[in-house]
Amino acid sequence: MVELHQQVTKETMPTKCSIPFSDYIMVEELPAHFRAPSHLPTYDSAFHPAEHIQFSSLFQHQFASSEKYQKSIICLFRVKQEDNETLRGYVQCFNTTIFEVPTAHQEVLVSKFTQGLRRGSFFKCLAKIPAINFLDVLVWAEKYMNLEDAWLVRRNNRNRRRENELSSSSRNNPLDLKRALYPAYY
Repeated sequence: MVELHQQVTKETMPTKCSIPFSDYIMVEELPAHFRAPSHLPTYDSAFHPAEHIQFSSLFQHQFASSEKYQKSIICLFRVKQEDNETLRGYVQCFNTTIFEVPTAHQEVLVSKFTQGLRRGSFFKCLAKIPAINFLDVLVWAEKYMNLEDAWLVRRNNRNRRRENELSSSSRNNPLDLKRALYPAYY
């Protein structure tokens, strides 16, 4: 840095009138790790800095609508577990919403998570034993998600077994198939 200052002489320094910056700014040293972007042209003092600031302000106002804003806690009110939605799906949806709302407190997260749940065994568990923090809720939810997955596997196995029985009995006797499909009539 000292070598750079030694290379600059009074002859190469621009005159005070040509640079619209104050002495305070001109005296400041650039950080050692500073690298100017190569795609930006250097300031040639053809325009006044106030014009640049005005242009910058207009640019920001033009593209203000595309700026990403931090969401508020109100977004958590909209997350609800649907009737056909699994607990795992609801937890994933709630967690993605949490990342968009970093200012939410633990008590609010627990409350909104519980309010968004549909009635069931996990909702009853949270209503009976209130959780202190959201991490506890997620640990409990993991256990109920595993239980829900086991129920789904069991139901799928039962349905497959029933389909196999129906298909094998229909080959033997078509009346058995009708009895299985319409038990009230036979």
